[in-house]
Amino acid sequence: MLFKFGTKAETLARLRSKLKMSSVLPSYFFTIDEWNVKKEQILQEIVDFGAAQPLIIRSSSQYEDGKQESMAGAFESCLNIPSQDKALLLKSIENVISSYGENGRSNDQVLIQPMLDNVDISGVIMTHDMELGAPYYVVNYDDESGLTDTITGGVGIQKTVLIYRKTELEYIRSKRIKKVIEATKELESFCGNLPLDIEFVLSQGGTVYILQVRQISLANTWHPVTERRVARKLGYIREFIAQRNKPRLGIYGRKTLLGVMPDWNPAEIIGTSPSPLAASLYRFLITRDVWREARQQMGYYNPQNEELMTLIDHHPYIDVRNSFNSFLPAKLPEKIKHKLVNAWIDRLTANPELHDKVEFAVAQTCVDFAFDLDYEERYSGLLDKVELAEFRMHLWQLTKDCLQPGEGNNSLTSALAMINKLESLDGRQMLNGETDNLERATQLLYQCRQLGTKAFSIIARHAFIAESFLHSASKLNVLSSARIQEFKSSLQTITSNLTSDYNAVCTGELPASTFLHQFGHLRPGTYDITSLRYDEWVDLFSTVSGELKPISESREFQLTPEEKNGLNNLLSKNLYEIDAEQLIQYARTAIVNREHSKFVFTRSLSNALSELTLWGADVGLAKEDIAFLDIESILNLRLSPALEDLDRIMLDQAAETKRSLQAARSLKLSHIISGVDDVYVVPIHRSMPNFITQFRVEGMVILLKQDTPVHTDLAGCIVCIENADPGYDWIFTKNIAALVTKFGGVNSHMAIRCAEFAIPAAIGCGEQVFNRIISNGRAILNCAEKTIKSL
Repeated sequence: MLFKFGTKAETLARLRSKLKMSSVLPSYFFTIDEWNVKKEQILQEIVDFGAAQPLIIRSSSQYEDGKQESMAGAFESCLNIPSQDKALLLKSIENVISSYGENGRSNDQVLIQPMLDNVDISGVIMTHDMELGAPYYVVNYDDESGLTDTITGGVGIQKTVLIYRKTELEYIRSKRIKKVIEATKELESFCGNLPLDIEFVLSQGGTVYILQVRQISLANTWHPVTERRVARKLGYIREFIAQRNKPRLGIYGRKTLLGVMPDWNPAEIIGTSPSPLAASLYRFLITRDVWREARQQMGYYNPQNEELMTLIDHHPYIDVRNSFNSFLPAKLPEKIKHKLVNAWIDRLTANPELHDKVEFAVAQTCVDFAFDLDYEERYSGLLDKVELAEFRMHLWQLTKDCLQPGEGNNSLTSALAMINKLESLDGRQMLNGETDNLERATQLLYQCRQLGTKAFSIIARHAFIAESFLHSASKLNVLSSARIQEFKSSLQTITSNLTSDYNAVCTGELPASTFLHQFGHLRPGTYDITSLRYDEWVDLFSTVSGELKPISESREFQLTPEEKNGLNNLLSKNLYEIDAEQLIQYARTAIVNREHSKFVFTRSLSNALSELTLWGADVGLAKEDIAFLDIESILNLRLSPALEDLDRIMLDQAAETKRSLQAARSLKLSHIISGVDDVYVVPIHRSMPNFITQFRVEGMVILLKQDTPVHTDLAGCIVCIENADPGYDWIFTKNIAALVTKFGGVNSHMAIRCAEFAIPAAIGCGEQVFNRIISNGRAILNCAEKTIKSL
């Protein structure tokens, strides 16, 4: 017999005696009509029902759990009400009834239950993904506060895990979550396997309590084949991951790990579901071969013929084993290489919150001042004395060569010469005006790769080394965190120029054309052809009164005698042939030019996207269509002519890719995949944000997207963006109070920007925190205490 749902109270009453894997608390409920007629009788019955226990007074509206809509969380609940206090009971019941508002019905109910204590975890589980009906149990839970209403109330510590519905229970490592899933499966079976939204509590004694069950109101909008499609894909993905995990010739480490944020962090740059054009451009310019060739030039190992990024149903991942191989000194013996890569992967697997900090907290990529201390803390006993000495010697020599001024292949100087050469070409102007748009786009992209992204890769690696030295000096109490912040605030990067020039245009001191000649190529989605360039924005110089960021004078940084002496001692102890001033100059040069080189190569990329847009217009393709094409298939048109109408061929390809990308949204994958079983159980890992400055800010939260108008008033606001893209540099002209990003590392573009302008920031706070502060609308960011809270 099919289970009959009713109101919240009625459904729980019908379930109370039926379940074995979970329990339903005893309940007492009544209608508003009954309350209006016999308040005193009901109050006395509640007192008798409560038996001196604290109670919870809950809503049970006719609107609340309907098949067509859900009003979950819309009405009042009153917690921990003493069952003997009639006055407080009356007030609480009236509060619940009042929360029904004008739509309240006489047959709406109020539900009374004992208040649970000794709560281990509380939460909500959806038996399918709400948006698309993907076949996952979606468990949102709180296992820290000991409260029962933090998830439904949208406050407190929230964690999320997605579990494929057909996953064997043995794959669920958490005993607590396994208990919840067992209870859910029984409840589903009893309710006719309908999609359910379940509120639950797991007590410290191990009992699962069902607090609410409703049908998911959106189920009638789901595509019927979604479940079969996901099941088929997961089988193929499992095989793919098994293959990636096998030993490979010339690659050290017994297995790999896939992540969206390690190393070249695609989640930060192109997003977790990029368009095919953006993903293929990222591959063409960086992750196919530039990433490893640049490091080889600096003395690191080159895992030849290996690519850095994989795509799993349009979701980009970094192959961490390949990444870690490229952080090994080239001449290190193979046995030591194997041990190090294995240890690094094991550490990241055990500490997934470090996924955006692998260069600083997992792999040791240079011999900084704290190298020996860090090694002992992380990997003590991994290598014997001889092996450790050899590892240190090879990595020390590589580091020494990088620090040494000169013109060597691994020097900062040679990389700067490459980027200067690209800058001197002045974008599209160096191309023959008679060439067509596709040819021009091709030449721009090859120049970008040969001179731009390769130079940037080298300069960025030098910047990482510089940051490592600064942080290690802080760890050894030679430079304080505050002094490092002062140093970074003294840096004058390309964004400093952008901010001052923007203000000058807005005040009439500089022609807009001058600004656009320099900065017009920037776009909030660097790899996204649909994202408008600055020189395409009609409202770029629209400002709100009082919004412009004040321009501060250049801040000079000088080492104190004590700092200089301390750094010189550390440099001498490690046998480096530079002094403290040279180290600071090296750091300044690397960090500033990291941003400058990115600015230069993105100009070539942006110009190439503009040429592709013009090419598309000629052949009948909008840029929204081109976004769904692969760059290689476009460039191949120069070598292999289309034998039918080009627009028909390309539009068919784009349409098919759009369908594929849409279908990919139903596939839920973890940000870190360490083995084949991780495709079934998907924890949404809590990230450790990278906090910038020591300031505290409280304010309104504003979410920025690529199409957010420039005239939006951001002054005094906590600005949130998903990706730390250079095209968002315009926000630093708007006197923002703070910045929060979903993705981003300690050395990311936005981290450098915020340090330069002394803007409080939480870079890479992760999906859960990011989504929560956006939904709540206000937040407190306390960088000194390393906390971010929604209000």
